Amino acid sequence: MKKLLVLLLLVFAGFNLIACTDESEGKIVVEFWHMAPIGSDAYTPMKAIINKFNRSQDVYYVKETGFSFWDYWDKIDIAVSSRTAPDLGLNTVDDVPVRASAGVLHNVSELLEADTSENKFNLEDFYPNQLEFATYDDDLYAMPFSATTRALYYNKEMFRAAGLTEKDVPNTWSELTKIAEQLTIIKDGDIVQLGFEPTYGAATYHGWLWMTGLDFFDENQLPTLNTEKHTEVLNWIYNFNSQVSRDTLTAFGEANQMLGINPFASERVAMIVDVDGLYSIIKNAQATFDYGVAPIPIPDENGVQVNWGSGFSIEMYNNGTGNLQKRAGAWEFLKYLFENDTQIELAEANGWFMSNKPAMEEFVEGNEILEALLAQVDYAVDKAYIPYAPSWHGNDWQPFYDAFLSGDKTAAQTLADARAHYLQKKENYEAING
Repeated sequence: MKKLLVLLLLVFAGFNLIACTDESEGKIVVEFWHMAPIGSDAYTPMKAIINKFNRSQDVYYVKETGFSFWDYWDKIDIAVSSRTAPDLGLNTVDDVPVRASAGVLHNVSELLEADTSENKFNLEDFYPNQLEFATYDDDLYAMPFSATTRALYYNKEMFRAAGLTEKDVPNTWSELTKIAEQLTIIKDGDIVQLGFEPTYGAATYHGWLWMTGLDFFDENQLPTLNTEKHTEVLNWIYNFNSQVSRDTLTAFGEANQMLGINPFASERVAMIVDVDGLYSIIKNAQATFDYGVAPIPIPDENGVQVNWGSGFSIEMYNNGTGNLQKRAGAWEFLKYLFENDTQIELAEANGWFMSNKPAMEEFVEGNEILEALLAQVDYAVDKAYIPYAPSWHGNDWQPFYDAFLSGDKTAAQTLADARAHYLQKKENYEAING
């Protein structure tokens, strides 16, 4: 019995020794940060993608670290500014030039030009507008990673119940207003079903502005916002559901938030503007209702088909150590991430469209919803980066937007106050930075 026990202990120790073997031993370790932490649905497939690369390597070993979406940004900002960044990580594609000008990114164009391997990627496979955002001084300093888009989701069952068909899916703002009214159901003053609300989902004021050919800033990065058309668009948003009070709309929206589910996925809203990721939300919720995807309706006169891309970049960080071996390893892993099969695996893991267009066309083939969503990536652009107001679309604008929607100020007052706010931020920025 004792001999058997000793034998079992030896076998266990042997297994334990094998399990504890450091796979990175003798290899050049490359650090990679991503947004699929342990416990998330994306972690296991992301880990499998990285392990696949590591098993193929005799020279390099990728050590991954995953953070939640909200934690990630503080982590990467601190690491980049302190020159302790990972060798490879995700960031926002619209402000790549800021980091490139600070010297914290490796030059992708130079690496691509010097690469003679068979697995180097082809820039023609990527969306030109995304590559443009990742360019500084005519060179690429990052690669677009995801290809986010926004589109109009519509509930076919609600359309049929209202006597509508897919031919009635709106193309213009006036059609959107008309169809939304037919799809809205109100009983005893409460919303039972809402046809559409231009503040729900991923719809934004600047997104609606873009469709009119306007923006927050001019070519000199000065805030506009003081034109009659800016005011008209803001009032159009406010008055869209004029048949119910703003308080009722707010209560209906908050009820959805309390439920913790998307108002379209919960079948409370017939149409919504949202990102491509809503497809995964509906799928993961095991919802079975029939729905479709279409381009976001545009203004009736001189409307522009455009939506907000807000994609991620993947960047090779230069911490000033001069370690060319780690840079070479990061470059090999970067190329692997853009291989056709890997791009499809990443799309399946994260629920995002990736930036390699041919790979995504293969990924969506035969899926009506995904094919329609991918088609909208051609019309997706990212927001302009404004050095003195990098959060112009979010934390800077939201208080003014909220005050307007609550009825505290008129559209003209709201826009005048917001413009003054941006001008003050510009003055403060220039006083500090020259």
